[in-house]
Amino acid sequence: MKKIILSSLLVAMFFITGKAQSDLLIRAGIHSVLSSESEINSANIKGGRVGWNAGLDYRVGNHLFFQPGLHYYSSSLSLSTDNGNVDDFKNSARLQSLKVPLMVGLSPFNLERSDFAIVVNGGIVPTFNLGIVDDNDFIKDDDITNVNWSGKVGAGLEIGAFILGVDYEFGLNKLFEDADANFSIIGATVGLKF
Repeated sequence: MKKIILSSLLVAMFFITGKAQSDLLIRAGIHSVLSSESEINSANIKGGRVGWNAGLDYRVGNHLFFQPGLHYYSSSLSLSTDNGNVDDFKNSARLQSLKVPLMVGLSPFNLERSDFAIVVNGGIVPTFNLGIVDDNDFIKDDDITNVNWSGKVGAGLEIGAFILGVDYEFGLNKLFEDADANFSIIGATVGLKF
């Protein structure tokens, strides 16, 4: 909880102290977890289902910018098991998390802060896992790591106040303590720039 509060304060600090040209970006989108199959507590887990996310970013700078953010993610993971107690079990679990992306980016064609811009960005994303919802109790909150780290790259179009973006997040550590592989996320967002 202390880490979430400190990260929120960091984002708030940039809102208050930003003296350069700055923008507030509010966005929402869909994403999918990409992963190879891992076995946790006799259940096989993999990505591939669609989840949703919403959040905000604060961009400081014009051509070269720093962009911290705060985003809520609800990710869906596919579960299956061959357990004899459950016949043909196929279901999904929802992982709730708070992401604090720390991105740097470039808007090479936005020379006059025009109404049209192409942006590219990259950075590091600490993710605070808030819990997992699994109605069949194959996966518990203790099975997931508290904090995950990932790298992120993205690109977007900005037309006036409207923004469109795509991104790819690659896990730097394992989401589950006993997982066989790291998880990655691919997503798309739409939003508004103020």
